[in-house]
Amino acid sequence: GWSWEENKLFEVALAVVDEQQPDRWEVIAAIVGWEKSAEDMQKHYVVLLEDLQYIGSGKLDHKLGGLD
Repeated sequence: GWSWEENKLFEVALAVVDEQQPDRWEVIAAIVGWEKSAEDMQKHYVVLLEDLQYIGSGKLDHKLGGLD
C-alpha cells in the first residue's frame, strides 16, 4: 500500500519531473523513497490514471456515507 505521505510525494514528483526525462520513473522513485522501485511508480501512475478516468466518467456515487 501507499501512505498519504508517499502519495503526496508521488504527486509532487509527477509535477516536477519532466515526462520526457529518460529516467523519469527512477527519479520519481528516488523522490518518493520508502523502498519503492521505478516499476512501482509506473504501476501507481497507471492506477492513478484509471481512477481519474473513473471519476471523470460520472460513475462515481457522490453520496459518500450520508455526506450528501
